[in-house]
Amino acid sequence: MKVYILSMQQVNNYGSVLQAYSLKKMIESLGNEVRFLAIEKGTDDALSIQCEKKDIDKKNDSWLETQWNRVKGKILGRNLRRVFYEFRNSTGLNSVNGDEHFDTCVIGSDEVFNCLQKSKWGFSSQLFGKVEAAERVITYAASCGSTKVDDLSDELREAIKSAMSNLSVVSVRDKNTADFVEKISEKKPVYNLDPVAVGNFDDEIRNVTVNSKLPKKYCIVYSYAERFSDPEEIKAISEYCKKYNLKIVAPFGRQKWIPSYETLTPFELLKAFQNAECIVTDTFHGTLFGAKFGKRMAVLIRESNQNKLEDLTQRLQIQSHVITDLSQLDTVLKKELDKKKIGEILGLEREKSLKYLKENL
Repeated sequence: MKVYILSMQQVNNYGSVLQAYSLKKMIESLGNEVRFLAIEKGTDDALSIQCEKKDIDKKNDSWLETQWNRVKGKILGRNLRRVFYEFRNSTGLNSVNGDEHFDTCVIGSDEVFNCLQKSKWGFSSQLFGKVEAAERVITYAASCGSTKVDDLSDELREAIKSAMSNLSVVSVRDKNTADFVEKISEKKPVYNLDPVAVGNFDDEIRNVTVNSKLPKKYCIVYSYAERFSDPEEIKAISEYCKKYNLKIVAPFGRQKWIPSYETLTPFELLKAFQNAECIVTDTFHGTLFGAKFGKRMAVLIRESNQNKLEDLTQRLQIQSHVITDLSQLDTVLKKELDKKKIGEILGLEREKSLKYLKENL
């Protein structure tokens, strides 16, 4: 079967490329040929302008605004852009325009339903299900990020409802997105974890080393650029790492107060999480990387990420690793992640995900 994935893998972000790689790998394991479909630019300028004007991420500094504005240029650096370019080329993640007709389109994972933001494609009904070349259109672990139905204009709501009528089945990754789908389309979505959570990266991690790129003992701070800039947060992390003789590493979003180290490939990043003494993060994929590969982790919940991280930490049963301010850091990082419990959860979720894909492709 010929399957096209419609996702955000062209964004220069570890989570975006790794979720796409993992979903591709799972679908291929079921005997399918997989390619990535290019996102079509929206044709309704009025709706695109509404999305940009309503850009709720401007208020809370979340996903796509962060991606396109903070994860490019001098913040990411030429080396990291090159790493993502080479990764997409070597793993078959580059987008194509697609055939005139193909069997199935899988929309997701990532924030494919997050339309209230400024983007290169504007409002694209394609991301909500209007994929005319596909015989069948489904989603996998789709998310609308911080977008809520009440934030939409009547025109946007009707356009999304019309596009979603093309979806044969809907899979979402969080409760906010499930509520969004049910209110607009009256479809009953199923829950699936992000492909990073349920994917198998054992061989990929085994075949890389980071010993020459990173200190011997280190703490990972994983966030978007300059998100950890509050003096109290800097002080808390610095004092903790000094107390335990750890170097601080920020492998993705640059923090001015953290020294730079050599750029990591996506698989090297997972190895780095595996080898880290501890992780401090305030992002969705940082939490997934830490829970799946790390030893100790503190997940900082902010107003801008509360919706995503509360849902994710509950699903992984790691609420005891959540903090709301950095004064709790030492206490939380004394707790080891329950790798047995997390492994059991992820194992069951992987079976559920493969069953969903097998039944619905």
